[in-house]
Amino acid sequence: MSKLIGVIGETGSGKSTSLKDLNPKESYIISVAGKELPFKGSEKLYNRENKNYKEVESATEITKLLDTLSKEAPHIKNIVIDDANYIMGFNLVNKAMETGYTKFSLMAKDIVNLIQNAKKLRDDLVICYLSHSEIVEDGNEISGYKIKTAGKMLDSQIVLEGLFTVILYTNVETKGDKVEYTFVTNRYKKFPAKSPNGMFSEVKIPNNLQEVVDKVREYYK
Repeated sequence: MSKLIGVIGETGSGKSTSLKDLNPKESYIISVAGKELPFKGSEKLYNRENKNYKEVESATEITKLLDTLSKEAPHIKNIVIDDANYIMGFNLVNKAMETGYTKFSLMAKDIVNLIQNAKKLRDDLVICYLSHSEIVEDGNEISGYKIKTAGKMLDSQIVLEGLFTVILYTNVETKGDKVEYTFVTNRYKKFPAKSPNGMFSEVKIPNNLQEVVDKVREYYK
Protein backbone atom coordinates (compact mmCIF):
# COMPACT_ATOMS: atom_id res chain seq x y z
CA MET A 1 0.00 0.00 0.00
CA SER A 2 1.39 3.40 -1.00
CA LYS A 3 1.46 6.36 1.40
CA LEU A 4 -0.62 9.50 0.72
CA ILE A 5 0.27 12.95 2.06
CA GLY A 6 -1.88 16.07 1.78
CA VAL A 7 -0.02 19.40 1.72
CA ILE A 8 -2.51 22.24 2.06
CA GLY A 9 -2.07 26.03 2.00
CA GLU A 10 -2.90 29.27 0.28
CA THR A 11 -1.10 30.31 -2.87
CA GLY A 12 2.42 31.61 -2.27
CA SER A 13 2.81 29.82 1.06
CA GLY A 14 5.54 27.39 0.01
CA LYS A 15 3.78 24.26 -1.25
CA SER A 16 5.37 24.02 -4.72
CA THR A 17 8.66 25.49 -3.49
CA SER A 18 9.01 22.53 -1.13
CA LEU A 19 9.54 20.31 -4.20
CA LYS A 20 12.99 21.79 -4.84
CA ASP A 21 14.66 19.39 -2.39
CA LEU A 22 13.19 16.22 -3.91
CA ASN A 23 15.51 13.90 -5.82
CA PRO A 24 14.37 14.39 -9.48
CA LYS A 25 15.71 10.95 -10.46
CA GLU A 26 13.13 9.26 -8.26
CA SER A 27 10.33 11.86 -8.31
CA TYR A 28 7.52 12.55 -10.77
CA ILE A 29 5.51 15.80 -10.95
CA ILE A 30 1.91 15.80 -12.20
CA SER A 31 1.05 19.45 -12.84
CA VAL A 32 -2.69 20.12 -12.93
CA ALA A 33 -2.47 23.89 -13.47
CA GLY A 34 0.42 23.60 -15.94
CA LYS A 35 2.41 26.40 -14.33
CA GLU A 36 6.18 26.63 -13.91
CA LEU A 37 7.68 25.28 -10.70
CA PRO A 38 8.87 28.18 -8.49
CA PHE A 39 12.54 27.37 -8.07
CA LYS A 40 15.64 27.89 -10.18
CA GLY A 41 16.52 25.14 -12.64
CA SER A 42 13.17 23.36 -12.30
CA GLU A 43 12.62 23.09 -16.07
CA LYS A 44 15.90 21.20 -16.48
CA LEU A 45 15.11 18.89 -13.56
CA TYR A 46 11.50 18.09 -14.44
CA ASN A 47 10.40 17.76 -18.06
CA ARG A 48 9.04 15.31 -20.63
CA GLU A 49 12.53 14.34 -21.81
CA ASN A 50 13.45 13.24 -18.30
CA LYS A 51 10.13 11.37 -18.13
CA ASN A 52 9.35 12.83 -14.71
CA TYR A 53 6.82 15.57 -15.52
CA LYS A 54 3.40 15.74 -17.17
CA GLU A 55 0.53 18.23 -17.29
CA VAL A 56 -2.82 16.51 -16.64
CA GLU A 57 -6.18 18.03 -15.62
CA SER A 58 -8.54 15.03 -15.55
CA ALA A 59 -8.97 12.95 -12.39
CA THR A 60 -9.51 9.87 -14.54
CA GLU A 61 -6.32 10.46 -16.53
CA ILE A 62 -4.32 11.14 -13.36
CA THR A 63 -5.61 7.88 -11.88
CA LYS A 64 -4.45 6.01 -14.99
CA LEU A 65 -1.05 7.73 -14.91
CA LEU A 66 -0.53 6.84 -11.25
CA ASP A 67 -1.29 3.21 -12.03
CA THR A 68 1.15 3.22 -14.96
CA LEU A 69 3.95 4.77 -12.88
CA SER A 70 3.36 2.24 -10.12
CA LYS A 71 3.60 -0.71 -12.52
CA GLU A 72 6.14 0.46 -15.09
CA ALA A 73 8.47 2.96 -13.37
CA PRO A 74 9.98 1.23 -10.31
CA HIS A 75 12.64 3.94 -10.00
CA ILE A 76 9.96 6.52 -9.19
CA LYS A 77 9.45 6.69 -5.42
CA ASN A 78 7.71 10.05 -5.02
CA ILE A 79 4.77 11.38 -7.03
CA VAL A 80 3.48 14.92 -6.56
CA ILE A 81 0.06 16.07 -7.77
CA ASP A 82 0.63 19.83 -7.82
CA ASP A 83 -2.32 22.24 -7.54
CA ALA A 84 -4.67 19.28 -7.15
CA ASN A 85 -7.64 21.51 -6.27
CA TYR A 86 -7.78 22.53 -9.95
CA ILE A 87 -8.86 18.97 -10.83
CA MET A 88 -12.25 19.92 -9.44
CA GLY A 89 -12.02 23.60 -10.37
CA PHE A 90 -11.36 23.03 -14.07
CA ASN A 91 -13.99 20.29 -14.17
CA LEU A 92 -16.58 22.65 -12.69
CA VAL A 93 -15.76 25.33 -15.27
CA ASN A 94 -16.05 22.80 -18.10
CA LYS A 95 -19.48 21.75 -16.82
CA ALA A 96 -20.68 25.28 -16.03
CA MET A 97 -23.58 25.09 -18.49
CA GLU A 98 -24.86 21.78 -17.11
CA THR A 99 -27.83 22.07 -14.75
CA GLY A 100 -28.70 19.85 -11.80
CA TYR A 101 -26.65 18.18 -9.09
CA THR A 102 -25.38 15.21 -11.08
CA LYS A 103 -22.15 16.98 -12.05
CA PHE A 104 -21.24 17.44 -8.37
CA SER A 105 -21.83 13.76 -7.64
CA LEU A 106 -19.63 12.79 -10.59
CA MET A 107 -16.87 15.17 -9.46
CA ALA A 108 -17.02 13.71 -5.95
CA LYS A 109 -16.85 10.19 -7.37
CA ASP A 110 -13.84 11.00 -9.58
CA ILE A 111 -11.78 12.63 -6.84
CA VAL A 112 -12.59 9.93 -4.28
CA ASN A 113 -11.67 7.24 -6.81
CA LEU A 114 -8.37 9.00 -7.49
CA ILE A 115 -7.43 9.13 -3.80
CA GLN A 116 -8.61 5.62 -2.98
CA ASN A 117 -6.82 4.11 -5.98
CA ALA A 118 -3.66 6.06 -5.11
CA LYS A 119 -3.57 4.26 -1.76
CA LYS A 120 -3.54 0.85 -3.48
CA LEU A 121 -0.35 1.38 -5.48
CA ARG A 122 3.19 0.09 -4.98
CA ASP A 123 4.30 -0.15 -1.33
CA ASP A 124 7.38 2.06 -1.75
CA LEU A 125 5.48 4.94 -3.36
CA VAL A 126 4.72 8.19 -1.52
CA ILE A 127 2.09 10.33 -3.25
CA CYS A 128 1.81 14.00 -2.30
CA TYR A 129 -1.48 15.81 -2.96
CA LEU A 130 -0.80 19.57 -2.98
CA SER A 131 -3.89 21.77 -2.75
CA HIS A 132 -4.98 25.29 -1.92
CA SER A 133 -6.70 25.85 1.41
CA GLU A 134 -10.12 27.32 2.03
CA ILE A 135 -11.21 29.45 4.98
CA VAL A 136 -13.88 28.03 7.28
CA GLU A 137 -15.95 30.78 8.88
CA ASP A 138 -18.11 30.82 11.99
CA GLY A 139 -20.19 33.94 11.61
CA ASN A 140 -17.71 36.70 10.87
CA GLU A 141 -14.80 34.86 12.47
CA ILE A 142 -12.28 32.51 10.85
CA SER A 143 -12.66 29.21 12.70
CA GLY A 144 -10.18 27.20 10.65
CA TYR A 145 -9.14 25.93 7.23
CA LYS A 146 -9.89 22.98 4.94
CA ILE A 147 -8.90 21.53 1.58
CA LYS A 148 -10.33 23.69 -1.19
CA THR A 149 -12.98 21.92 -3.26
CA ALA A 150 -15.47 22.93 -5.94
CA GLY A 151 -18.04 24.18 -3.44
CA LYS A 152 -20.49 23.34 -0.66
CA MET A 153 -22.44 20.90 -2.80
CA LEU A 154 -19.31 18.76 -3.14
CA ASP A 155 -18.42 19.20 0.55
CA SER A 156 -21.82 17.81 1.51
CA GLN A 157 -20.87 14.53 -0.19
CA ILE A 158 -17.23 14.06 0.81
CA VAL A 159 -14.76 15.19 3.47
CA LEU A 160 -11.43 14.91 1.66
CA GLU A 161 -9.36 15.23 4.82
CA GLY A 162 -10.85 11.98 6.09
CA LEU A 163 -9.19 10.07 3.23
CA PHE A 164 -5.66 11.08 4.31
CA THR A 165 -3.57 9.83 7.24
CA VAL A 166 -1.14 12.76 6.92
CA ILE A 167 -2.32 16.33 6.32
CA LEU A 168 0.27 19.11 6.54
CA TYR A 169 -0.61 22.82 6.40
CA THR A 170 1.73 25.55 5.23
CA ASN A 171 2.54 28.30 7.72
CA VAL A 172 4.20 31.63 6.92
CA GLU A 173 5.55 33.85 9.70
CA THR A 174 7.39 37.16 9.47
CA LYS A 175 10.21 37.67 11.96
CA GLY A 176 11.74 41.11 11.56
CA ASP A 177 12.79 41.42 7.93
CA LYS A 178 12.78 37.65 7.39
CA VAL A 179 9.95 35.37 6.30
CA GLU A 180 9.86 31.78 7.59
CA TYR A 181 8.02 29.08 5.63
CA THR A 182 7.13 25.90 7.52
CA PHE A 183 4.77 22.92 7.49
CA VAL A 184 2.43 22.35 10.42
CA THR A 185 2.32 18.63 11.29
CA ASN A 186 -0.48 18.50 13.87
CA ARG A 187 -3.33 20.74 14.99
CA TYR A 188 -1.87 24.19 15.64
CA LYS A 189 -3.92 27.34 16.20
CA LYS A 190 -6.54 27.20 13.40
CA PHE A 191 -4.68 24.72 11.19
CA PRO A 192 -6.32 21.24 11.36
CA ALA A 193 -3.13 19.38 10.39
CA LYS A 194 -2.74 15.74 11.39
CA SER A 195 -0.15 12.98 11.37
CA PRO A 196 0.33 9.68 13.23
CA ASN A 197 1.63 9.89 16.78
CA GLY A 198 5.42 10.20 16.80
CA MET A 199 5.90 10.63 13.05
CA PHE A 200 7.16 14.20 13.47
CA SER A 201 8.93 15.43 16.60
CA GLU A 202 7.91 19.07 16.08
CA VAL A 203 4.60 20.79 15.35
CA LYS A 204 6.36 23.06 12.82
CA ILE A 205 9.01 21.69 10.45
CA PRO A 206 10.89 23.16 7.43
CA ASN A 207 8.87 23.12 4.18
CA ASN A 208 11.16 20.49 2.69
CA LEU A 209 9.13 17.76 0.96
CA GLN A 210 12.11 15.38 0.77
CA GLU A 211 12.43 15.46 4.55
CA VAL A 212 8.70 14.81 4.84
CA VAL A 213 8.68 11.73 2.58
CA ASP A 214 11.79 10.43 4.36
CA LYS A 215 10.02 10.76 7.72
CA VAL A 216 6.94 8.97 6.41
CA ARG A 217 9.02 6.07 5.07
CA GLU A 218 11.06 5.85 8.27
CA TYR A 219 7.90 5.80 10.39
CA TYR A 220 6.25 2.95 8.51
CA LYS A 221 9.42 0.85 8.38
